[in-house]
Amino acid sequence: MKINLSSFLQLRFNIFMCRKLGWRITFFYITMLGKLYFFFKRKERQKIKNSVKEVFAGGKSRFEIRSITRDIFRGIVYHYYEKFFNAYSSPATLRAFIRTQMESTGIEAIKKGLSNGRGVLLITSHVGGLELIPAFLGDKTCPVTIVARFSSSNMRDACIKQANNFSTRVIDANNTPNVIKAIFDNLRENRVVITQCDEIDEWRLSSKSRMSFLGKEINPDRTINIISQRGGAFVVFGIMHRDHNNRYKFISASMEEIKKRFKQLTDASVGEIVLKYLEQYIYNHPEGWYQWKQYPSIEQVPLSGEMTEKSLYLPQLNPSFGNVA
Repeated sequence: MKINLSSFLQLRFNIFMCRKLGWRITFFYITMLGKLYFFFKRKERQKIKNSVKEVFAGGKSRFEIRSITRDIFRGIVYHYYEKFFNAYSSPATLRAFIRTQMESTGIEAIKKGLSNGRGVLLITSHVGGLELIPAFLGDKTCPVTIVARFSSSNMRDACIKQANNFSTRVIDANNTPNVIKAIFDNLRENRVVITQCDEIDEWRLSSKSRMSFLGKEINPDRTINIISQRGGAFVVFGIMHRDHNNRYKFISASMEEIKKRFKQLTDASVGEIVLKYLEQYIYNHPEGWYQWKQYPSIEQVPLSGEMTEKSLYLPQLNPSFGNVA
């Protein structure tokens, strides 16, 4: 079996140690394991460094890029700490953390969507405290369903057990025959279904639409468009921002709100809009995105006369994400 960072950290011995050490020491233990992993996985480490350099070379100095890269590796490690904390902490500990360390802006969009009775499609990304979103919303009495993949059965079982404490269901994408059908079924029950827009390995590329994303001209993923159009649900984009003091803010806005604020996006698809929002967040907070290893996998398409003006010139957005820290 090919070992990646996720499967390495989730080895049985490491899980055992994290559950015994206490959460403060567990953070340093995971940090140590992360440094050890990237010491031996030099090609992977270099791939991340090259991705950051490619995205920021035109606008950042060498010193700034080095600083951003250090923060990104720190953010990757912090993500796995959050994954362990979310799965293995006691319900009381997790609930206390949510109520003392987390706040929200725009959660009313989700409440509004649920009041319509058709479910809410919450589109997020591999940013900040993603792992904490289901419990956060569950603690706010929202019926949540999350689409997830797991690197180990131990983590899967722990997450499903924890989810039950927060009115949350888990659609295990690795073991669900028809994930799209499962999403639609949960939306029909008027639940908040959480999915990610940056599962780059799973993108089904549109041949009709092209756009710019992180310096590349791409055919965007059409999966989000299929789900949003056929599901009939209220669509919200949101992220769980982690600030430098390790506090969290859940920031969300409905597609209705976004299109009212950015008139130039009126004719853009949901898939294009969420990628442009994600792009702006990454430019402002690159340390929060932990998909940098996947950046080289984003297929770039050559410019051609077939590229629509709408898609090519979707603007750099300036949502509230730029001022969250």
